[in-house]
Amino acid sequence: MNPPRLWFGPKRIGWGYSPRTWEGWAITGLVVASCIIAKRFT
Repeated sequence: MNPPRLWFGPKRIGWGYSPRTWEGWAITGLVVASCIIAKRFT
Protein backbone atom coordinates (compact mmCIF):
# COMPACT_ATOMS: atom_id res chain seq x y z
CA MET A 1 0.00 0.00 0.00
CA ASN A 2 1.43 3.37 -1.01
CA PRO A 3 1.37 6.29 1.44
CA PRO A 4 -0.65 9.30 0.24
CA ARG A 5 1.31 11.97 -1.66
CA LEU A 6 1.21 15.40 -0.12
CA TRP A 7 0.36 18.21 -2.57
CA PHE A 8 2.16 20.79 -0.41
CA GLY A 9 5.14 20.42 1.89
CA PRO A 10 7.26 22.63 4.13
CA LYS A 11 9.78 24.87 2.44
CA ARG A 12 13.46 24.05 2.76
CA ILE A 13 14.34 27.70 3.35
CA GLY A 14 11.93 30.16 4.96
CA TRP A 15 8.44 29.81 6.33
CA GLY A 16 5.34 28.31 4.79
CA TYR A 17 4.56 25.59 2.32
CA SER A 18 5.33 25.08 -1.34
CA PRO A 19 3.80 22.81 -4.00
CA ARG A 20 5.34 19.33 -4.24
CA THR A 21 3.27 17.70 -7.00
CA TRP A 22 1.55 18.79 -10.21
CA GLU A 23 -1.74 18.95 -8.29
CA GLY A 24 -0.23 21.46 -5.89
CA TRP A 25 1.05 23.55 -8.79
CA ALA A 26 -2.39 23.37 -10.44
CA ILE A 27 -4.11 24.65 -7.28
CA THR A 28 -1.53 27.43 -6.96
CA GLY A 29 -2.11 28.44 -10.60
CA LEU A 30 -5.89 28.46 -10.16
CA VAL A 31 -5.64 30.66 -7.07
CA VAL A 32 -3.34 33.13 -8.85
CA ALA A 33 -5.56 33.19 -11.95
CA SER A 34 -8.72 33.73 -9.90
CA CYS A 35 -7.07 36.62 -8.02
CA ILE A 36 -6.07 38.25 -11.30
CA ILE A 37 -9.55 37.80 -12.78
CA ALA A 38 -11.22 39.11 -9.62
CA LYS A 39 -8.98 42.19 -9.66
CA ARG A 40 -9.74 42.95 -13.32
CA PHE A 41 -13.53 42.82 -12.82
CA THR A 42 -13.77 44.83 -9.60
